[in-house]
Amino acid sequence: MKSDNIIAVITGDLVKSSKLNSDEIISVIGLLKKIFNDLNQYIFIDEKSKFEIFRGDSFQGIIPQPEKSLLAAIIIRAGLRSFIPEKYHKIKSVKFAYTDVRIAIGIGDVSFLSKKVVESQGTAFIKSGRLLDRLVKQNDRLGIGTSRKNLNEEFFVESKLADALISRWTPATAEAVYYYLLYNKTQAELADLLRISQPAVNKRLVSYGNIKNINVFIKRFFDLIKEQY
Repeated sequence: MKSDNIIAVITGDLVKSSKLNSDEIISVIGLLKKIFNDLNQYIFIDEKSKFEIFRGDSFQGIIPQPEKSLLAAIIIRAGLRSFIPEKYHKIKSVKFAYTDVRIAIGIGDVSFLSKKVVESQGTAFIKSGRLLDRLVKQNDRLGIGTSRKNLNEEFFVESKLADALISRWTPATAEAVYYYLLYNKTQAELADLLRISQPAVNKRLVSYGNIKNINVFIKRFFDLIKEQY
């Protein structure tokens, strides 16, 4: 049975942002805000998440439905990896991501909920913040911390494998994954949305995006968090 006091906290900071100029940073922050709005519109329909950007290139979010926090984290990474600076828009196929984000998911209780996310307190905030520090030191980009040792051990391995797959997404692949996870559309519907062929969508999602394996991780995480919290 889920405790009403258990939440997920996502803490993230942009990577590769040093390669972007001031106008591009503004565009990326605008994209990040759009991603947060999309999450609340399509993923957190009943219980809205709350995100706050701080220090210019970092953010923290409260997820009332902790079982959906991994899905949200992957959608955020996909959205940011789809960004292409304006100077490269005429290039037919961009082969590498220009920006990405390091994300730490902490699951636990909340002892004090402030109007400002970054001023709130609780074990979920502590776990997420400390985990992000470890990710920086280990040069990893996805981590999950809970109060359950068995879950942490499993999620550590799965996060490593998922991170290896996500870190290979090109902007085109990331864009397809973003809309697939956000809208839950069929490949035919995504083909219309992205104005490409259905086989091209399949190639982006399955061949390049390894979406079947990503979905296995998302479902496993969802089921375990629902079961143990």
